[in-house]
Amino acid sequence: MSDHNPLPPLEWDQEGVQIQGFSAGLYQIEWLLVTVVILYLVIMGLPSEGGLAVLAGTFVYFFFSLLASRLRFFGERQRWLLALHTWAMIGFITWFLYSTEGVTGPLASLYLLAVVTSALTLGVLVTMLEVAAIAACQLLLIHLLGTDILTTANLAPVGTSIIALVIVGYLTASLVHAIHVSNRTLLKMASRDSLTGLFNRRAFDDLVKPIHQMSRRSQRPYSVIAMDMDGLKCINDTEGHAAGDQAIRGLSQRLMECKRSSDVLARYGGDEFVMLLPETDAVGGKRMMERFLDVVKDDKLSISVGLAAYPEHGDSLEELLDHADSAMYFSKASGGNRVSVQAAGH
Repeated sequence: MSDHNPLPPLEWDQEGVQIQGFSAGLYQIEWLLVTVVILYLVIMGLPSEGGLAVLAGTFVYFFFSLLASRLRFFGERQRWLLALHTWAMIGFITWFLYSTEGVTGPLASLYLLAVVTSALTLGVLVTMLEVAAIAACQLLLIHLLGTDILTTANLAPVGTSIIALVIVGYLTASLVHAIHVSNRTLLKMASRDSLTGLFNRRAFDDLVKPIHQMSRRSQRPYSVIAMDMDGLKCINDTEGHAAGDQAIRGLSQRLMECKRSSDVLARYGGDEFVMLLPETDAVGGKRMMERFLDVVKDDKLSISVGLAAYPEHGDSLEELLDHADSAMYFSKASGGNRVSVQAAGH
């Protein structure tokens, strides 16, 4: 997040967080794998047969990871590229175990790196598929190394290793999913009004800023609407706050039904709502809100509406919101249930 926008996003982008947020961690895991392999070769020495090939293959894998990190493969959220890295990791580990005859030794735990990487980013299903592939690779290695697969001495360590991989992969993927669900819930609570489900003031301010900037660049109009229910205090006093809340929910539902998909609607607080209408001048905005008042009159809803338009009534969002608010209070003072437009130049 940049310093200019310290607030979290309005919607939790699970795929973006998983892939772009973890790409740096992926390379670090790959480089950790290479470091462990090189450390093993330094301590144990190169295999007597094909030692140079093992060393060369390790450096080729390292440069593959280094090149991927420089090219930023995950900028477009291409999950298949991330999956390719985990399969390449499994392939490299299998080849290294075969070259060092370490399939049933401690080096078999290197597969944990691939499983954890997949669990953190690709979910439970892909992770379990990779665990199955690892099991097949381990059995193949036992066969290629000329030993009998169907012996307790060979099956026991392989079986134990696979069970551990299943547990680690499943628990890690489940934990990551739970974290994403929690983050999605928290962000919804932070950006939505609890009574109506509409965006709150903070979310509205975040959403309309880029619309304002785009309109300034293209010199295209937009309208800002401020709305306030007439007589909500009377409803609360005579029928109770539950009835007042129901009236607010009813108005919000009507607004959702009447607004366009491009319009941004929010509950600003109390019985006040705001809306931004892109590509709409003052005349178009007034006509739209007058049609809305016609629609809701059957619901016995009385609403005072104020409108200000860019660039006619101001050059900044704050100025337009103030003007729309003033126009709304003018509607209320004039008897309510009407649309007032901020006078040009005021």
